[in-house]
Amino acid sequence: MTANFVSKTLKNLRQCNGGNATLLVALGMPVLIGGAGLGVDVTQWYMWKRELQFAVDQAAVAGAWARAEADTESTYVERAEQEFAANLSVTDDFNADPDVQLANFAGGTLNSVAVSATATKPLPFTSFLTGKSATIFAFAQASFEEGEDFTSCLIATDPDDEGAVTIGGNAVLTASCGMQALSTDDLSIRVNGNPDVDAGWILSAGGIDEWLKNNTDDVILEYQDGLFDPFADLDPPNPAESQVARTYSCSAQGDTTFADVDTRTVTDYSYWSGPNKNNVEPWEFEEARASSDVSTSEDRVLVQNGTVAGTDIVEEPVWRDLGGTGQNKKWERRDYRRSTTYSNIEVMEGGQAGNVRPGTYANIHIGCDTAFAPGVYNIVGGSLTINGQHEVSGAGVMFVLYEGASIHINGGADINLTAMTASDLMAVGVSPTDANDLAEMLVFEDRDGPGAGNNGHSFNGNAETVLNGKMYFPVSEVFFAGTASVTSMCLMIAANNITITGTTDMQTFCPPDTSEETITASTAATVRLVA
Repeated sequence: MTANFVSKTLKNLRQCNGGNATLLVALGMPVLIGGAGLGVDVTQWYMWKRELQFAVDQAAVAGAWARAEADTESTYVERAEQEFAANLSVTDDFNADPDVQLANFAGGTLNSVAVSATATKPLPFTSFLTGKSATIFAFAQASFEEGEDFTSCLIATDPDDEGAVTIGGNAVLTASCGMQALSTDDLSIRVNGNPDVDAGWILSAGGIDEWLKNNTDDVILEYQDGLFDPFADLDPPNPAESQVARTYSCSAQGDTTFADVDTRTVTDYSYWSGPNKNNVEPWEFEEARASSDVSTSEDRVLVQNGTVAGTDIVEEPVWRDLGGTGQNKKWERRDYRRSTTYSNIEVMEGGQAGNVRPGTYANIHIGCDTAFAPGVYNIVGGSLTINGQHEVSGAGVMFVLYEGASIHINGGADINLTAMTASDLMAVGVSPTDANDLAEMLVFEDRDGPGAGNNGHSFNGNAETVLNGKMYFPVSEVFFAGTASVTSMCLMIAANNITITGTTDMQTFCPPDTSEETITASTAATVRLVA
């Protein structure tokens, strides 16, 4: 009976299913609680990670901006730490101090700021199981490029013209002191022909001719912000002595000299390799320029007074840097030799000599040897024209052009003009502030006038043309041809438009060991988050 009871009872229990749900709940409860705890921990971990990552991102960007500016580059660590702390809330109490370092990026050297940080704190569920705290790591890297200031010897100020700077024919422009156009046109700097250009850098608010990209090693920066007219805020001076109405005339008599002139000009090019022009060895250059030998002969030519029969020889070696460094630096040497033979000298008495003082003139058309006394010369409505075989000089002078007045230098004359210094300007009553701003301005066109019209201003100089100073023509076009030289100040031309013709041969705009210092463009610093 007992055995049957036990067997029956077990059979009944086996067939009973009334407690299944309770059993399943009891078995699944640990998994449910664990999943909920893990979900809470993951959410907490993700929130900490997101905040810490955002903080290091902002810290890296702030440090990079500080590093990109010369005035703040030494404070990049402090700026990164400040920005890191400002973007923390939840993790503020348990994060470690960030590590801020300079790092290399994309082949550069120390051109980025890298920031890393950790935060350590127990998570409620996983720390209960493991007995350990959770550590979160975040890293960010921001690269930077410093902004750069540029100077330029040639500046076209028109805001939207095609060909605001136009280089034509076989012009030689190898001064390496910069060229820029403020025009936003897609062809703001244009080439017509096959010139020899080595401007150093070419900047434009618009586009630049593909020819320059394909045929020069110049730095080409197009569609740039930060280009400006450095003289836009200046007004021309008008001291009391310049307001006196005057008339140019040739007074005292002088001599005129004629001669038969035979000229031979030999130009040779040679190529060298070495760290400087005093330590070089010959170099075979496949693209060497051809030498030339040109002779001319003219009878009864007007020459300088005092010329005597015989031969004058001018030798002018010019070294041009072709690039490279150290022993691999390449050079081009141009040896220029001009022999001028004078014969059949004939002196005719009765030439004229000029007498010019500062004041206001309708016209100054040079008709004799002329010396400009120091001061400011106002030309109103007419022109300053220098041509013919005359000697023209002036130290400490400025020509101000009003009411459409123009200036034309057509070669042939022996010209030496030098701009006023700040002390020269203050001596005639210009305030110290204005004098410093206007110093070295040789020609200043009034921007409120109509400009010089279609003929613009022309500079067709020769080897005897010396122009020291800045020339500013904000409402006119300048046609530059021939050549010119400098002895004491850099030559800088800023005009509404600039056309450089095929006869131009400019190989220097500044005296040796000097450079133009007027800032004409400032590119902005750039920063980007790269990791």
